[in-house]
Amino acid sequence: MKLVFLTRLLCLAAFKPVLLFSQVALPLTPMLITSPYGFRNHPIKRVKDFHSGVDLAANRSIIYAVLAGKVISCGDHLMLGKLIRIAHGEIQSVYGHLSFIFPRQGDWVKAGEPIGISGNSGRSTGEHLHFSILYQNRPIHPLKFLLQLQNSEKGGGDG
Repeated sequence: MKLVFLTRLLCLAAFKPVLLFSQVALPLTPMLITSPYGFRNHPIKRVKDFHSGVDLAANRSIIYAVLAGKVISCGDHLMLGKLIRIAHGEIQSVYGHLSFIFPRQGDWVKAGEPIGISGNSGRSTGEHLHFSILYQNRPIHPLKFLLQLQNSEKGGGDG
């Protein structure tokens, strides 16, 4: 099961352009996971804690909106540094540790639209993108969410 999941993620990361299908995009390409979703040893606090998103390797990379939506907040956050939070109905996508933010709060963005540049802001050990998805304000696995969207856009799958 894990091997199938990782293989499908690698296939997603190879897609170019950034748009997977008409309505869904990857937050950046390629997608190399440097810290997974779930419990982990925190790289700064050195204790086990829950990581509400995934960290993706980045180097001054352009960051893209994964879905169309409204920017509900952007700016500085104590932990995530420069961040963007986009609402997509009951779903929110969060992009943290950016060096530059393109949209302003209240702007509408399209799937695949550039929204920022990766960075090392906030509490971070190096440049990367922290990417998370919230459903009804609770974190869910962001990569499984993208795979589910991919399957539903293709018109099938049990995701």
